[in-house]
Amino acid sequence: MIQKQYLISWGTLLGFCLCFAFGLQANDAVLPEWLQQVKQQKAQQPEQMLLLLQQQQAAYGEWDNELQVQFLLQLSDVYESLGKHQQQKEVAERGLALLGERRDLTTIDFWNNLGFALEMQSQYQQALHYYLQASALADELKAEKLHIEADINIAAIYSIQDKTQEALALLKSSYDRAVLLKDPESLAYVNAELGLLYVGLGFDKEAIQFMEEALVGYEALGWQKDKMDVLFNLARSYSYLEQYDKAMLRYDQLLQLAIAQQDQANLYFAYLGLASTSKDNEKLDVALAYIEKAEQYLPGLQSTYQNSMHHYEKALIYRELGQISLASQQLAQAEQSLSKEESNANQSSVLWILNLKARLEADSGRYQKAYEHLNQFFQGYHKLRNKEHELSVEKLRLGFDAERQQAQNELLAKDNELQALRLQEAERKRQIQWLWIGLFGCTSLVLLVLLLWQLARRQAQMQAQLQQQLQAKALEKQQNQAG
Repeated sequence: MIQKQYLISWGTLLGFCLCFAFGLQANDAVLPEWLQQVKQQKAQQPEQMLLLLQQQQAAYGEWDNELQVQFLLQLSDVYESLGKHQQQKEVAERGLALLGERRDLTTIDFWNNLGFALEMQSQYQQALHYYLQASALADELKAEKLHIEADINIAAIYSIQDKTQEALALLKSSYDRAVLLKDPESLAYVNAELGLLYVGLGFDKEAIQFMEEALVGYEALGWQKDKMDVLFNLARSYSYLEQYDKAMLRYDQLLQLAIAQQDQANLYFAYLGLASTSKDNEKLDVALAYIEKAEQYLPGLQSTYQNSMHHYEKALIYRELGQISLASQQLAQAEQSLSKEESNANQSSVLWILNLKARLEADSGRYQKAYEHLNQFFQGYHKLRNKEHELSVEKLRLGFDAERQQAQNELLAKDNELQALRLQEAERKRQIQWLWIGLFGCTSLVLLVLLLWQLARRQAQMQAQLQQQLQAKALEKQQNQAG
């Protein structure tokens, strides 16, 4: 009987799992054809898929909850491919609000999307919060591909936070798992991120190997946007190594792809890269022509920081050409754009501008002005280094505080464990006492029953003997009367 009950239980569980699996397939199958098309082509044709989603959006209010969730998920993915991270963030937040307390694979997707949107807006700690949640849930649900994606994102944040060893260890682990998974998307992604990390570490040759592999992966997948990102980073690495022909080739490939995709942002970065590499290769007239071309697409970026860096780069080209007056004008525009940045603007950029300003003043023979700007540069440099030192000390102090807090937590945990063991021991003793009391009570009850049974038996025997005696006397009396 027990074995049969187990078989019924396992059969029920198996049936539930099969129903759940078929339910997932059914949910995917019932998606409208246009939404399935978006899922399949969002990475290859994000602009067209955005138009398709926008065409269907008018009927959004008529859909059930699940269709609304899936629509928002695909829209969030498309915004990510297009680099529209504020819209991606808003859509991901709407999707999570619709999910409520639900925790499944869709939740992980939304957490990864929201984290990426926050990361692209430099909100690194919040991004890390969502990435860690996505990683934990993916691990719990055994969703290895989503787990790898979340861990790669976590590694990117660690790299930004100068946790290089942690980032490298996590990326290597992700790489090994992606190889075992044999998933081309995960492999391309992890290779691209490893390439970026090695660039940051100054290992450009190793970085190039990873990025070349990522490029092959994205080419096979047909993911043009991701391919353009890798091409830009790859070209920049070749330029750092002074392999200018290879750098120009990759920038030209980026340019051709951007033209085919009508991608205004990548058109700008392709021309800017061609200009920068031409300048480094001392082809100054070519560099000036490319940066003039890039300037046509600069307003579309809507970035005061990039506007500043563009004019700074152009000032460098003019200085190399010996056109000091035009270089100074460009540098003034760079400084003006950078002043529009918030108080946490990139201080390194300020120092670059001061350094170039000093050089331009010296080129013009205004050595006193050059000295003043150079003095400001050194003061700013020392201030920045001191700030970095303060941050390092603060990080160290926080590290000690964290270790001390961890030690306190461990002691508290051990104390709690000890208290729990004491409570368990007391409970065990109490149970043993009740066991002995119960055993004593049962034994006493059995003895009482036996005693009562003996008394009843003796009383019955005495009554039987008395009855026999009475019968004998009556018989004897009858015999006397008869005699």
